[in-house]
Amino acid sequence: MAKKRFRLATVLRARQAKEDALRGEVLAARAALREAELMVERSGETLRGRQLPESALARSYVAAISARQALAGELFAAQRVVVDAQEAVAAKLRDYTDASQARRAVEKLEERHKAERAAAELAEDQVLVDELATTRRSRTKPPMDNTENSAGGDEGS
Repeated sequence: MAKKRFRLATVLRARQAKEDALRGEVLAARAALREAELMVERSGETLRGRQLPESALARSYVAAISARQALAGELFAAQRVVVDAQEAVAAKLRDYTDASQARRAVEKLEERHKAERAAAELAEDQVLVDELATTRRSRTKPPMDNTENSAGGDEGS
């Protein structure tokens, strides 16, 4: 019996490659998230470090408030980037999970195929063993006497 190869092996390799690519995308998205979080931290530290001037000069006070508002805007934008990065990581993780499940489904089919092939090979081997045993028995023992002829010999008289 010719061994049947697993017909979905190419599909399995493609799904593994897709899963690997998505794993890389998840890692990249997580790196972008960490970078965005660092940017928020730096912006927050800069904003906290900016104090309003103690002098009562209107120009310096207005300039300081404008600078703080600009820093607050940067902080808000950085926080928005973090939220977007978190959403991107979640989306990439969902894609990765879906790809992993799809790959695992094909792997299960492959495992079932291997088990069926092994069972078929065992059955084929058993048939060969049975044939050998039957052939060997017929060579070593003389044919059995026909008991019907000896018992039925009286009927014809």
